[in-house]
Amino acid sequence: MVEGHNLHDYDEVRESFSWDDIYAEADWDAPDELNVGHEVCDRHARNGEAKRASEDRAAESGGEKVALYQVSEDGDLTKTTFRELADRSGQFANVLEELGVEKGDRVFSYMPRIPEHYVALVGTLKRGAVFGGVNERFGPDGISYRLDDCDASVVVTTSDNRETVGKALEDAPSVEHVLVVDRSDGGEFDAAQTDDVGFAEALDGASREYEPARTSGEDDALLYYTSGTTGPAKGVRHKQRWVAGVAATQKYAVDLQPGDLYWSTADLGWLTGPINTLGAWFWGASLFTYEGEFDPETWSDLLDEYPISVLFSVPTAYRMLREKEEILEGVNVNLRHALSIGEPLSAGVVDWGEETLGVTIHDTYGQTETGNMIINNYPTMELKPGSMGKPLPGIESEVVDPETGEPMPPGETGEIAQRGDYPCFFAGYWQKPEKTAACFVEGPEGEWYLSGDLARKDEDGYFWFEGRADDVIISSGYRIGPFEVESSLGEHPAVAEAAVVPKPDRERGNIVKAYVVPSDDADASDDLAEDVKSYVRDELSAHEYPREIEFVDDLPKTVTGKIRRTELQDDAQEEAEVERE
Repeated sequence: MVEGHNLHDYDEVRESFSWDDIYAEADWDAPDELNVGHEVCDRHARNGEAKRASEDRAAESGGEKVALYQVSEDGDLTKTTFRELADRSGQFANVLEELGVEKGDRVFSYMPRIPEHYVALVGTLKRGAVFGGVNERFGPDGISYRLDDCDASVVVTTSDNRETVGKALEDAPSVEHVLVVDRSDGGEFDAAQTDDVGFAEALDGASREYEPARTSGEDDALLYYTSGTTGPAKGVRHKQRWVAGVAATQKYAVDLQPGDLYWSTADLGWLTGPINTLGAWFWGASLFTYEGEFDPETWSDLLDEYPISVLFSVPTAYRMLREKEEILEGVNVNLRHALSIGEPLSAGVVDWGEETLGVTIHDTYGQTETGNMIINNYPTMELKPGSMGKPLPGIESEVVDPETGEPMPPGETGEIAQRGDYPCFFAGYWQKPEKTAACFVEGPEGEWYLSGDLARKDEDGYFWFEGRADDVIISSGYRIGPFEVESSLGEHPAVAEAAVVPKPDRERGNIVKAYVVPSDDADASDDLAEDVKSYVRDELSAHEYPREIEFVDDLPKTVTGKIRRTELQDDAQEEAEVERE
């Protein structure tokens, strides 16, 4: 047993865990009565300071607990207390009501990490409407598809993004109102000259008092779309009870403690943003956010300047910090805990984190459909570098045969699956019942949700990721998961990043081809390619090493930073066809 952490003993907590204990922390009679906006904001503001966080920074803002520390791209700091967040989100909810937005209507955002974005999120939930976010890297087509698919009625954006949103609205006739945050230096944007609603002006004219909608745990709260890398993006519905699931992860995996300053680098345009934001605010934690995108030098400065104690980011960011670790020299890092999400974390990056950041980076796993990180490594549990960890207490997950639903023996590859009986599990795809039903298989002891991700479990119950089911490479009869090969490539000192895909081959069916981004101090050459091949062959096996290596300046990625292997696979396919001619 380990004291000082929320999850003192994994097996003991898992044995005694009840979702009723999480619901009991809510202000209302959850889950029968539950409004996420109220539980993550208003109840903390009403109490004067966040529950369970007596050792905080309240003195910095006149005795009020700070909910959000936000740093702009210019380096300016804005503090928003829970009291201010409650007032401003109440005004936003009143504006929605005045605009005719009803319970269940869809309100979408297209904004950077600015305070107004968080106000819109909480205010929409308080109104009882459904919130969805679109990442700013999407263009008009990606925006319009999402808005039109779910008949969204309101879009909240900025003056900088208004032109892009305008193009999207040409194909999204359901949108009735656009709320615009004026980001122009000289106030060049004038909502009065358009049909838009000026965000600040509208809120300033609205009452701060708002009685949150008396929603239940079964009412819709969020609608977020999948990345669409394997087909048209699907809208994933989550209900108000979702907040109990994310609160559990923030308690046990993120291990939030009184006094923490928590930097989740996720954007509210993807579900990971609300997961970490609202899950942390359920416990009254203080969040930190930076408006801009990833930049190693800027992030290093932020870690030096602010007392960030918990960092949650993506493998790409950790890999790039490792690649440019000289910028961290002399930086006063205050981290006590770090986590990663999005793609598997290699053992080498974990070792680097311990040596350079002074913390173990804990890998986590989840999907838009699972609504949360549902397989994690925990601070008090023995870490096996490269492993995904074990399921969150309250969630039953297995590695199963996708055809039969039978759990696979230890060491055997199958599909990651869960029982869909936990609060943050999705309520189905938006108006796509057939696609929802196709995600499930009936096993000998009940129904499983199939994730589409392959893994194996070891004798100790740890999960080991092996790739997407459609990413597995079959070469000379061997099944090769890309992650293990990519991890080995990433440990070569001349490799900054790498991705592997199958390339058609007459003799073997396919060979493993690697696309490699060389380190800054490495020169791409045939000699280096042979050295990298030999390194991986020695580390893994003769059938897994990449028989071809192509050096590239960067790898194609999704807007969430995941490697877009399908694009690389298409390139390899075309290359093989040309070679056969």
